[in-house]
Amino acid sequence: MNPAQTDNLVSIDPSPTLPQSVDALHALIAGQQAELSARLKLVAVYLVEHPQQVAFSTLAEIADKAGVHASTLVRFANYFGFNGFSEMQKLYKNQMLEHPSNYRERISQLKKARGTRGDTPSGLLHEFAEGNVLALGLLQQQLKPETLNAAVQALAAADEVFICGVRRMYPVAVYFHYALSQMDVRCHLIDGQGSMAPEQMKWINPRSVLLASTFSPYAKTTGEAVQAARTQGAQVILITDSELCPLAPLADHLLIVREAEVRAFRSLNSTLCLAQTLCVALGYVRQENGGE
Repeated sequence: MNPAQTDNLVSIDPSPTLPQSVDALHALIAGQQAELSARLKLVAVYLVEHPQQVAFSTLAEIADKAGVHASTLVRFANYFGFNGFSEMQKLYKNQMLEHPSNYRERISQLKKARGTRGDTPSGLLHEFAEGNVLALGLLQQQLKPETLNAAVQALAAADEVFICGVRRMYPVAVYFHYALSQMDVRCHLIDGQGSMAPEQMKWINPRSVLLASTFSPYAKTTGEAVQAARTQGAQVILITDSELCPLAPLADHLLIVREAEVRAFRSLNSTLCLAQTLCVALGYVRQENGGE
């Protein structure tokens, strides 16, 4: 059976109402990803991870980048109740129009800069810096205040904070541990050193909060920590790169970060900016509460 035939087996329009925003569409995609065919999952991943490119690219360009046929994009849109892909794409275009920055122009300029500056140290510096400026702008505009506030309040209400981030996210976890320790917040780092991750997790309890960070490819240790926290009744604050992260449904507070990716190297600047924001905001809340 070829991919097109597989896609045709998927029932059309399981959602009675059309999502009215990109966030609503992504939430719908995340909730129904298990029912999608393999080809439609490729489309889902591309849409969620590249919203700016979806807004400004043609149907053929998006299909090529997602690794599917153009007709698969149409089937994907139909699956979620749209009459065609262009109707769904309007959500992405409208979101970009609401932002003051011209992302299409900035992305184009970043690509052109690679050709003019070459591979010199100065050229690389400009390229990485501009990519991170773009990513930080997206973080500021796309992370909702109510989501950020809820995460800070959960940290403030916890008796202790468990922190988990391994491999690429290990520097983020270490920063959280350092900053919270300096603020006299009782915190514990789950890093799996010496294969001790299960022992590091066993003290999680309903009065705890797990602050976990994981980006694709998602780390097994972080997944086990999230599962342990849910089992023990603790709240989970998850920092990740996509609504389609398999741990996303288990999070009480989901913080999505789109990091810059330049020459196949992904940055951590936006994630560390978010980490610093959470820590400083928590400090202000604790100060208002009398240093508790």
